Amino acid sequence: MGKPLISTLDQKAETKLASWLTATGPGKVTIDQGQPEMLPGGHVRVRVAYVGVCHSDTAMVREGQGPFPSRLGHEVSGTITESTDPALHAGMPVAAYVTDGYATEIIVPNDRIIPLHPGCSLRDAALAEPLACVIGGLEMLELAQASEVILVGAGFMGLMALRLLVAQGHRVTVIEPRDTARELANKWGADRTFSPDEVTDAMMQNNSFVIEATGAAAGLDLAASLVQIGGTLGIMGYHQSNGGKRTVDMESWNYRALRVLSLHHRNPEDVMRWMDRAQRLSAHKILSPSDLVDSLVRLEDLPALFAGEGGHNSIKTLLDLTEAS
Repeated sequence: MGKPLISTLDQKAETKLASWLTATGPGKVTIDQGQPEMLPGGHVRVRVAYVGVCHSDTAMVREGQGPFPSRLGHEVSGTITESTDPALHAGMPVAAYVTDGYATEIIVPNDRIIPLHPGCSLRDAALAEPLACVIGGLEMLELAQASEVILVGAGFMGLMALRLLVAQGHRVTVIEPRDTARELANKWGADRTFSPDEVTDAMMQNNSFVIEATGAAAGLDLAASLVQIGGTLGIMGYHQSNGGKRTVDMESWNYRALRVLSLHHRNPEDVMRWMDRAQRLSAHKILSPSDLVDSLVRLEDLPALFAGEGGHNSIKTLLDLTEAS
């Protein structure tokens, strides 16, 4: 039997050096270059277009969590340039579920590729993975009897959760300290918005469903204090500061018989299914996460960003590799 036919975008094109980010130590990353790797069977080569810069990546490096050295990047879109799979042909725009996406090109297993609906942009496709996480998290909540949902935190993940909840017809109250983020929450359909210092005593321990989407100790404390007896606290925030350690008022949690859910998932098959749904939501203009992108960076900008220089007030930063690739 002969070798499988390889589909390439341009077999005559001159081979370019590949570039990628490597996390080398606490607060430090490098941009490395090398010859592209050979394409193994069951994989495709993707020319990367955009990568969402995730706080979980930058926080891991800044706090020295390691392991080092390592490659990072899991919010990726691009175009297939080489494939041995006839169902995934060269020239196909895709989203990829990977962990090494900060790069000009990546090699991806066939089963970690999402072909895009024609209406989905490559910018939205790069953000299909975080939107997938929100989709899966919200599906864990039994909201059929909810009269209102309290959302603590209106960052990138919180705003996408807001939009999905509003699309389902829920009344959502958002609590967020940043003025600009509260303004976005109002535009994206929040019924009410408050800063944390505007929360009244009457709101405390008086809500059936509260979602925490801050990833910070203060946000978790506030969210928990808002839940009524027998209510549900959904934790969507990814907690990394202080090594992820948190101190909670367990006596109060016990007394109120809180139902506490981690809204996170680790099953790749589930995430792939939700990523496909995410890019379809974007294709049909139901939720376009790229509308929240307020900072574009280049590959050479990443070392400063990972070192903590700037980007703190951004809702979402996107790495743009369309010119580099």
